[in-house]
Amino acid sequence: MIPSSSTSSTQVTFRTTVSENIEDAVSGELMTRAVTLFPCGHTFNEDTVIQCLARNKLCPLDRRLIERHAPNYTVRHLAETAESHPLEEIKHEPSEEAVGHFLRGKELAEKGEHATAIEALLQALQLTPTYEKAQAYLEFCLKRSSEASLPSQPLPPFPPSFHSKDKVKEKSLSSTESSKERYTELIFNLLEEPSIQENSILKKILENQVEELMNQESEELNEKEKVSYKWTEKLLGENKKVRQFVAEKLRQIHSDSFSLVPVAPQSSISSSPISSKGIQPFAPPSTTPISMASLYNAIMQVHFPEGRGDFIAQAGILDKIYEIESTLSIEAKVPYIFQKLFTLAASLSPLEFVGNAKESKAFTLSNYSSYLLNINRLLIWQKLPGGTEYLNQTQIKALPLKKKGELLTQWIEEQGKNIIKLDLDDELDLTILPPEIWQLSQLEWLNLSNNQLTTLSPEIGQLSQLQSLWLHNNQLTAIPAEIGQLTKLEVLNLGDNQLTAIPAEIGQLTKLQGLALGFNQLTIIPAEIGQLSHLHMLHLGDNQLTIIPAEIGQLSQLQSLDLSNNQLTIIPAEIGQLSQLTSLDLSNNQLTTIPASIGEFSWMALDLSNNQLTVIPHLPEVILNIEGNPL
Repeated sequence: MIPSSSTSSTQVTFRTTVSENIEDAVSGELMTRAVTLFPCGHTFNEDTVIQCLARNKLCPLDRRLIERHAPNYTVRHLAETAESHPLEEIKHEPSEEAVGHFLRGKELAEKGEHATAIEALLQALQLTPTYEKAQAYLEFCLKRSSEASLPSQPLPPFPPSFHSKDKVKEKSLSSTESSKERYTELIFNLLEEPSIQENSILKKILENQVEELMNQESEELNEKEKVSYKWTEKLLGENKKVRQFVAEKLRQIHSDSFSLVPVAPQSSISSSPISSKGIQPFAPPSTTPISMASLYNAIMQVHFPEGRGDFIAQAGILDKIYEIESTLSIEAKVPYIFQKLFTLAASLSPLEFVGNAKESKAFTLSNYSSYLLNINRLLIWQKLPGGTEYLNQTQIKALPLKKKGELLTQWIEEQGKNIIKLDLDDELDLTILPPEIWQLSQLEWLNLSNNQLTTLSPEIGQLSQLQSLWLHNNQLTAIPAEIGQLTKLEVLNLGDNQLTAIPAEIGQLTKLQGLALGFNQLTIIPAEIGQLSHLHMLHLGDNQLTIIPAEIGQLSQLQSLDLSNNQLTIIPAEIGQLSQLTSLDLSNNQLTTIPASIGEFSWMALDLSNNQLTVIPHLPEVILNIEGNPL
C-alpha cells in the first residue's frame, strides 16, 4: 500500500517511528510507565519488567540478565502526550492483497466456515487495520464461532488449523520459537493484558493452553500446538489495533465477562489444631502461575488504590510489609502473603481456625480484602477505651473474625462519640485504616506512627477537630487533597514515608505550627507552603529536593528549618526574610553559594557542612559548621 503523496509518506514514517519507540514490545501498549533495563538498555512498561523479574530476571528481547532498572521519564512523557493527543490517523484504501483476503473470508463466512474465515479476515486487517468491511465480517464470524462453543461444549484450545493460499509469508517456527518455554512466555504476557483479562472467551482459550502445557512432559510443541502458536501470535501478538478490535468485539458479544481478577482454586489450612507456632503450612496451591500473578496484582491494588506510582517500588513496599524475600517469584509470594494473613487472623480469632472451612481459607481477592479489613478493625478496637473488655466477652470471642469486625461500626456509634485522643503507635503493624475510624468525629489527637499504612483515605477530612496528626514511619506514597480540610491542625508529622509529592491544599492548614516531611522522596514543595503563617518548625531533610520555592520567605514565624541531605544547588534570597529563624540546616547538599541576606541573622545555629561552597558571607553571632567545603 503506497501513500498518494510524499507528505503522507513522511507522516507515515514519522508515526511508525514514534510508535515503535513508545510502545512496549511485549504488550504493545503505550509505555506511560516506561522503565529502562541495564545493561541491555531496552525499555518496557513496568508491568512487563515486574513479570520478567518475577520469572527469570531476563530481558524479553535479548535474554540478558537484568542487573538493575530505572524509570525512563523521556519515554513516559512521549507516551503520555501520545495518549492524550494521539497522532492523527491516516486512512488508506485497502491494498489488493487485503481485499483478496477479505473476499476469501467473506466467501468462507457465507459457507458457515467461520473459524477459517476469521483467519483470512485477520490477515486482511493486519494489512489494513482500518478496513471497515473486514472488521464487520470479523465481528460476525467471532459471534457465530463463539456462540457455537458456548451452550454446552467446552471451548477448544484454539481454532482448528487454517489452510490459505494467500500471499502472506508465514513465519516458520524455529527450534527456539517452537519450544514450550517460548510459547508459555508468550501466553503469560498476553494474559496480563487488561483487554484479555476482561474477556472471558479469549482468557479461557489462553488459560486452557497454559493448563495443557503444564501437564505435558515434552519441551517441544507438537504440530497442533505450532498451529495454535501461529493463531495466538496472529490474533493477539502482532498487531495492536487488530488485537484491541477483536477483544472489544468479543467483550460486547459476551456480557458475562470475568472480573479483572480470577478466583484462584481453593487451598485450605490443615484441619489439625493450631499449634503454638500458628497455623499449619499451606500445601502448594493447585493453580497456574498466571492466576497467582493476577491475584498478586489485585492485592497490590488493595494497598495502592490510586493506581499510580512506581509499580516496582510498590512491590518492594509489599515485600517489606509481609517480610517477603524480594527474590521470590510472584507465584511464591501469594501463598506466603495468605499464610501470614491467616496466621494473624488465627491469633485474633482462634476458634474460627480450629475447623477446616475451605471456602473461607481460599486464595481469593474477596477473602484477602475481608481478612485484611477485619484484622485491622480488631487491632484498632483493642486500643479504643473499653474495646478489649468488650472483645473478651465469651459470646463475642466465639464469633468468627468477620462477624466480630462488623460489630465495630455499631460499637463506635454507641461508645466512641467522646473519644478525643487515640494512640495507635504500639507496634500494631496496621496495614489499612477501616472506615469506622472516620466516625470518631471528636478526635483531637491521632497517632498512627510506626505502622505499615500505604494509603490515607480522603475521608480523613471528616476529622475536623484534629489538632495533632502523627503518621511518622509508615509506607505512605501519597496524601489526599482532603488533608486541607483539617483546618484546626497544629502538628502534622509525615516523616519517614514514601511520599513523592505534597498536595497544594496543605496551604489551607493556616494554624499549623510544626510540619515534618523529612525522610521521604519529595522532589518539589508546593508554593502554597508559604501560606502557613504560624509555622514554627519545618523539617524537609532527607528528600530529593533540587529547589525551594521563594514563598518560603513568607513563613515569618519560622524558627527551625531543616533542608539537609537533599540535592539543592541554590537557596532563594527570600530566606533572608525569616527574621525569627534560630536554626538552619543546609548540610549535605550541592550548594555553591548562599544568599548574603543570611548574614543578617543573629544567634543562629547554621550548618553548611558538606557542600561545594568556596566562599561564605560575613556571619556575625552564628554557631557555624562549614566542614567538608572547598573553602
